[in-house]
Amino acid sequence: MPRIPELAQRDRFVRRAVSEGRVLTLADEENASVPSQKVSGRTVQLFWSSPIEAGRWAEALAGNKDLQDIPLTAFAADILPGIATAKGFAGTDWVSDPIEAEVDPIDLQIRLKLESLPGYAKAARGRGEVYLLANDEGPLLTPASAKSGPTDSLLHVFASRSEADRHMKRLGGNRVLAEPVVDFVGTTLPWATTQARAVTVEPIAGAGFIEVKIADFGRQLAAATAPAG
Repeated sequence: MPRIPELAQRDRFVRRAVSEGRVLTLADEENASVPSQKVSGRTVQLFWSSPIEAGRWAEALAGNKDLQDIPLTAFAADILPGIATAKGFAGTDWVSDPIEAEVDPIDLQIRLKLESLPGYAKAARGRGEVYLLANDEGPLLTPASAKSGPTDSLLHVFASRSEADRHMKRLGGNRVLAEPVVDFVGTTLPWATTQARAVTVEPIAGAGFIEVKIADFGRQLAAATAPAG
């Protein structure tokens, strides 16, 4: 199990990565990974959220301070799945012993998406609408699994019409519904509470959908318009 300092290090990395919209690694990719100290034969890819920390370790590991910025979308959607496929780990705000974070890349991806939810909700409020797939009866619910019960369905929510269009063939429906956020919160979410177990959204484009409790998503949207302070 990860130690408390490792968990704090991971969580700090997640907060900074989402806030800054990027992570950093070494420009010299040969030096941007180290052998795992916990699992023999595995590799740890090194990433940082702070330019100061990244530069310090770049100099220590590669002899220079050359870094590359990785956009959060590319990190979550492409790099972390690649590390998972290679059975590696992500070193988040990596330091040498005794606090070397070796994080499962899929767990890290999920945490990044959860941390991105408030920003996703704020962006939806800024647009003034969300996009749903619909059929002749209204918003489309999709089974959560092959054995889904009557209320074991999901309501997919999309950030753009083009995103909804891309998923229409796989999920069904015959049209995209652009719904004002006010109507979505006031009418559709209360209806979904009686019909589905969760909404599913993609807070980081391309990184995959996550399920969010309907009431929690409603609170996220409401918080996006709450006055600061």
